[in-house]
Amino acid sequence: MKKLALCFSGQGSQYLNMGIDYIEANPEDKNWIKQVSSLLEFDVNEALQSENAFEQTLKTQPLIVLKSLLGLRHILKLNPEINGMTGFSLGEYTAYYASGVFSLPTLLSLVQKRAEVMEQAASANPGKMAAVIGLDRAKILEVIAPIQTKGILVIANENEPKQYVISGEESLVLEAVDALKTAGARRVIVLKTSGAFHTSLMDQAQEQFSQFIQNNDILKPSQPKYKQYMNLNAKVLQKHDLLIHLTEQMTHPVKFIDIILQMKKDGFTHFLEIGPGKVLTGLIQRIDPELTVMSFDKWSEYETVKGWLNTHGFTK
Repeated sequence: MKKLALCFSGQGSQYLNMGIDYIEANPEDKNWIKQVSSLLEFDVNEALQSENAFEQTLKTQPLIVLKSLLGLRHILKLNPEINGMTGFSLGEYTAYYASGVFSLPTLLSLVQKRAEVMEQAASANPGKMAAVIGLDRAKILEVIAPIQTKGILVIANENEPKQYVISGEESLVLEAVDALKTAGARRVIVLKTSGAFHTSLMDQAQEQFSQFIQNNDILKPSQPKYKQYMNLNAKVLQKHDLLIHLTEQMTHPVKFIDIILQMKKDGFTHFLEIGPGKVLTGLIQRIDPELTVMSFDKWSEYETVKGWLNTHGFTK
């Protein structure tokens, strides 16, 4: 039996002018963007076309979520048979909305605050992230072990069996980059992030975010309509654990490999990535080539995605 999962892109997949093609092609999208601009208190259409906006975590994170939601809105019009979903880091927030946990105003409020506290923490505790390609987890841990004794340096994202992201104090990440290249990594790429996400350097952000949620009584979630597999532990979201996932996600690794393997074990066969880029599509293929994948980024891809869903029996 076939089972369809939606996957939502995370930070790092953004690009200038993403989503503008949706807005230009669909009057309802243009009107929707005006509505969310009022909620966010900045002009989303203008920000999507501004290089300056994409240099600010405070704007980049909401823009990525909104780009994914533009795609989601059109997919849902097809009334596909969805069995579950996941999101990579920030993409987990898009999944909260897609599974009905949060309303749009609550979602955007959470994403804005998350971006704000992460930006502040990154400024107070500078750090870097780097993608390591061509080495397995055990080898990376072996290479960075001596460097870890000097401070904060961890594997932050477990992307696929030969691709991981390290994160931590800037000097230690740069030292690790050289050591990993020497150890035989095919590529080691320092990422353009504003801080060392998914490490204890985000402890300040985690504490502020937790206080925001509790002090503003914003956490009034609904029961998820779909199985949502979580970054923290690759398990299905339980409503009573939501606060833990919201707060601890920013200081703990993204267990994407475990998520996809668990979803396959639970019967998921087809994965549709929605949002900017096609990063998750490639990762899923490399985690398990038997899984069937598709991505929906550009508006020009809509008919192709519609046909893919129909061909595989997910729409009537």
